Order: sequence, then C-alpha cells, then structure tokens
Amino acid sequence: MTARKRHWAAFTSAMTVAVCGAVWMASSWDEVKRSNGVSVDRETKSPQEIREYWTPERRRQAEPAEMPVWVPCEHFPTSLSPDCW
Repeated sequence: MTARKRHWAAFTSAMTVAVCGAVWMASSWDEVKRSNGVSVDRETKSPQEIREYWTPERRRQAEPAEMPVWVPCEHFPTSLSPDCW
C-alpha cells in the first residue's frame, strides 16, 4: 500500500469516527435537554412583601430544599468517559 493510500485510509477512518460521534451526540442531546432537572420560578412579589413573609419564626422552621445533582453518566448511558464504564 502506498503512502498516499495509507493517508487516505487514515483520513477516511477519522472522518467516519467523527461523523458517527456527532450523530451519537446529536441523538442524545434531546434527552439531556429535556431532563436536566432545572426549574425556574419567577417571584412576582415585591421585596417588601417577601421580607414581611419571612418572619423570624418562619426562618427558624424553614428547611433547605433538595438541590438537583448532575450525574455525568446519567444522560449518556454509553458515554466515552472512563468514569461511566
């Protein structure tokens, strides 16, 4: 095999891997975008109303909300990262 054919074979292989990787990522992107666990609540009350609501008694009884945690391998079941193996 000549050097030119070897270079062409290497280039073709690299492009095939790149295209397959791009297709795989694109197919997984909708799943990630839909289920990221983020919610946004806009507060429509004035700062004064919020301060009046949070009395010292309410602050003592308040409990922190559970925060969403991002697990890197959760959305990409066949991820290329060694952490997901």
